[in-house]
Amino acid sequence: MKSLKYKIFLLFVSILLIAQGITFYALYVTNQNQEETEINSRLSSAKTIFTELFEHRVEYLSAFTAITAKEHSIKKVFIDGDVHHLLTVLNNQRQELDTDLAMSITPDGVITGQLQRTSITNIDASTGESYFYNKIDHGPELGKHFMFPSWFQSQESSYIYAIDGLHYQVSLSPVLYRNQVVGWLLFGFEINDGLADQFKAVTGLQTEFVLKEQGKALLTASSKQNTQSFSDEKKLHIINNIDQSSIPKELIATSVVISQFENRELAVYMYSLRENIVSMLEEQWWPLMILATLTLLASLTCAYLIAASISRPINRLVDHAKVIANGHFQKKIIFKEKNEIGQLANEFNHMQVALLQREEAITRLANHDLLTDLPNRHRLNEVLKDLKNQRFMMLHLNLRRLKDVNATLGYDVGDLVIQALANRLQNISKQQHVQFLVHIGADEFILIVDSMEVNEVSAQINKELEEIFCFQGISLQLQVRMGIALYPEHTPDVTKLVQMADTALHHTRNTGNLVQIYQPELDVNTVERLNLINDLVQAIPANQFELYFQPKFCIAIKKVKHVEALVRWKHPTLGMIPPDNFISIAEKTGQIEALTRWVFTAAIVQCKKWNEIGLSINIAVNISAENLKEPDFYDFVCHTINQHKVGPDQVTLEVTESSVVGDTAGAIKLLSQFKDYGLKISIDDYGTGYSSLAQLKQLPVHELKIDKSFIQRLEKDVDDQIIVRSTIDLAHNMGLKVVAEGIEDAFSLAWLSESGCNYVQGYYISRPKPASELTPWLLNPPRFEQSDFQI
Repeated sequence: MKSLKYKIFLLFVSILLIAQGITFYALYVTNQNQEETEINSRLSSAKTIFTELFEHRVEYLSAFTAITAKEHSIKKVFIDGDVHHLLTVLNNQRQELDTDLAMSITPDGVITGQLQRTSITNIDASTGESYFYNKIDHGPELGKHFMFPSWFQSQESSYIYAIDGLHYQVSLSPVLYRNQVVGWLLFGFEINDGLADQFKAVTGLQTEFVLKEQGKALLTASSKQNTQSFSDEKKLHIINNIDQSSIPKELIATSVVISQFENRELAVYMYSLRENIVSMLEEQWWPLMILATLTLLASLTCAYLIAASISRPINRLVDHAKVIANGHFQKKIIFKEKNEIGQLANEFNHMQVALLQREEAITRLANHDLLTDLPNRHRLNEVLKDLKNQRFMMLHLNLRRLKDVNATLGYDVGDLVIQALANRLQNISKQQHVQFLVHIGADEFILIVDSMEVNEVSAQINKELEEIFCFQGISLQLQVRMGIALYPEHTPDVTKLVQMADTALHHTRNTGNLVQIYQPELDVNTVERLNLINDLVQAIPANQFELYFQPKFCIAIKKVKHVEALVRWKHPTLGMIPPDNFISIAEKTGQIEALTRWVFTAAIVQCKKWNEIGLSINIAVNISAENLKEPDFYDFVCHTINQHKVGPDQVTLEVTESSVVGDTAGAIKLLSQFKDYGLKISIDDYGTGYSSLAQLKQLPVHELKIDKSFIQRLEKDVDDQIIVRSTIDLAHNMGLKVVAEGIEDAFSLAWLSESGCNYVQGYYISRPKPASELTPWLLNPPRFEQSDFQI
């Protein structure tokens, strides 16, 4: 991960590079423009200088020729015709202007005098060095006719004249005597390397004089070269490129046409290497580059220092944040700066204090229960690790009837009851022999005490709970169940002690005892229960369930027209398992829905089979509270009945009181739909639930089924007789039939018959049988005498 200092430094570097790049580019463009301006200015100046100097030379030569032609001595020699004297005068005049050519021409065009200066190279015999000297000779055209008589009529001030490959810039003037032309004077300068050198010295450009004739170029004069040496061929190639406007990039050049005559043209070409012109500008560029580089380095150094100054306090904050992340909240970070970084450091300190407070609160929440403020299960695990080298007793306490309190008085009152129990247990925990008190959740507590007699500890707890709990006129007696486990007697592993105490507590719920000490055999039921939970999932697909039927004897007609469908589980290893052992498991694990549907379908199929052999039997099927919550249970029942073509009046649905209490409105609505469809509705185990007479009045039922707990002791318990007779009278007054289950003797049958009971069910009539055994029984049932129905 790139550091902040590096990012800030990189940002500064990027900005500086962009700024310097823009500056360099602007300087470069400016320099290029300046170079082009300088080159164009140089070429334009050279062209102007050459033109002005060459024209000045022409004017000077023309004026001299004209003035000389007017002198008396010149006129006289032309009139006298003395050639020798003429040449002497002509040479004197040539020397005065130092021209390279002098000529005298008669009016009819005959050259009477021609003086030509040539340079002679000689070698000194003593030194071996070469030297030059000038020589004046008669020209080769002496006595010949002048080749350009048309010039006599021309008004040009100068001409280019060629003699034996040498070219001269000449001026021609008439010699007049009494307004008559008596001859012509001609003076000229040779166009040679010396002239080219003179122009180069002035313009600073290589100067070439070129004569063009019939498309060919002839180099007539060339200035001396400094460093770059070009051959004549190379020079002509450069001149050709200049004419075609294809000048190489490394050169700058210009040209001027001096004169055109007789299909020939004389021009001057001036050129130079570009680097020779721009070298001075480039020399100015390097100091700028050095200055820019030094500026960039200084800027980068400043950028680094700025980045470091920004990132240094932030790095301190980052290091401090890591300290906080490791859980150390006490050390504060101190900044003297009053800027934003200092403010951020102060906020860090405030955040650190808040985190410390929050950490302490979270730690307390993680180890304490919100309702009672007692240590929780997480804290218990830590305490048990510290107690593994001590002997102690663990009591797992469960507050009784809390669910009833929540259902009748509300959860707020239930919470008050739990808090009251916690406060009283805290009084016990203050005693010297009590080491720890834990609220592990809901209505369960764990008390850890030194090894004492169980009865003594139980007595102390019950004494603390003797005081009645009162709330808004309601009085409750607090009572707890206790599961007890001893360490290390029951296990050397302290972590398993909670499970053992819980197993003992669970056993109190099954036995009704208030205190249970853990015993190894208690784990068997727990293990078997877990195995049943796992095996129950596969029981229906494995076809392990079987339907039994128990007859309901109609006292009025002395026949059996109703039976109750009872499910049995044929476990592959445990054998026949009674419903009480697995129905509650099915309800708690969500398997009751599938089980009820299997039972209902099997019962309807059997009902159809009995119909086919002439037995019209009404079958009662038990449904649970969970079935009443299924959104499609009504459709399932109706579809199954219609599918097997069984009459709805042949089906009775038995529901317990507790199934209706949870959602009375929803239960009434669904049961009303079943009643409207034609099914019979029966309230099962009546008298053991919490339903009121108002609720019973609203239920769309046909019969009440009195629980067997009131029937089995009718002969010995007068109170049960009173309850049963009152229930029968109540049901009849409400237009309901009554079924008594649990008939096990003749007295119960006779007493119920005299009390007006409609149906009886129990072992005295018949035990539950599978359909294969019950069918012959139904076809040939046992006979009862009239005396059997009288006490």
